[in-house]
Amino acid sequence: MGWTERSRQAALPLKGQGPGRAAKPGKQFYFTIDCDWVPGSHVGLVSLLDCCDRFRIKATIFFAGRFAEAYPDLVRECLQRGHQLGTHGWAHGGLEEDEDFRIASYEQQRQWIRRATDAVEKASGVRPVVFRAPNLWIGETTLRVLEEEGYHYDSSVPARRFDMGLGRVHYVKYFGAPRDPYHPSRSNLNHPGDSSIVEVPPSSCLFPINLATLRTVGLRTFQRMIQWIGQRSRHLVFYCHPSEFVLAAEQAFPRSMSKWNQKRMSPRNLIFVDDLLAHIHEAGYIATRITNTATRQIDLPRVGILRASNVQSGHTYREGEKR
Repeated sequence: MGWTERSRQAALPLKGQGPGRAAKPGKQFYFTIDCDWVPGSHVGLVSLLDCCDRFRIKATIFFAGRFAEAYPDLVRECLQRGHQLGTHGWAHGGLEEDEDFRIASYEQQRQWIRRATDAVEKASGVRPVVFRAPNLWIGETTLRVLEEEGYHYDSSVPARRFDMGLGRVHYVKYFGAPRDPYHPSRSNLNHPGDSSIVEVPPSSCLFPINLATLRTVGLRTFQRMIQWIGQRSRHLVFYCHPSEFVLAAEQAFPRSMSKWNQKRMSPRNLIFVDDLLAHIHEAGYIATRITNTATRQIDLPRVGILRASNVQSGHTYREGEKR
């Protein structure tokens, strides 16, 4: 019986319950969704929410501010279904020259983040505390803004990733950053430090653990990538975009959007997600949201010493909660 048939016949929970293998302690899987500002892509988000329901998992969903502003009812539905809400820039996805948090000024970054934060909060009634930079283009200035705006988590540092000109991460400044969640240095995101932000890096095996890679290399090779990461980290962060599950002709993209990528957008891509989640279940991962990354799970003794005075062991922070 193939993976797809299995995943359609049974709604398999990814919380360490059911007939799958017993999960190793702390073997965490984060299913994350990046909602770029692409008019028409909201249909893909609805499909992904239904997929999460089938597998009984809760996702972390990052919204571009303009997406949240355009589809407030859908943002609210995500919260009502138990998913984590985060932000993903202001208008990322609909711009010819995209938002670049690596080089933008402090004031510009603060404006983008504030507008996105306000849009998600207005739509849902909950102030988001999780951020992902568009294209994973992040810098030390971004960390400063996130701290000052009350964020607790980020998932942007492209550790162990280099797309070799095929994707958006074509720089190696943060290649050597930790794979596991950590508190970064305010002066260098590549190293642990005393920031109040918990960084949860999107997983990579040179290429990212995302739908684009899965579609390109196929499930079997993707499984080997996951196995390689699993030998080095207890945390696996996967991401995809709602636009990838809607025909390109039914969406509005900027002229700079790759035609090759547009040709690969289809509702059929949900089959890849079903197959992946079935494999993740069998591999023994426990699905969780980014805000359920408890500080005690961070394997960095140096950080534990720095924060021992103000972190409760085993405590999990939630939206809007003060540290």
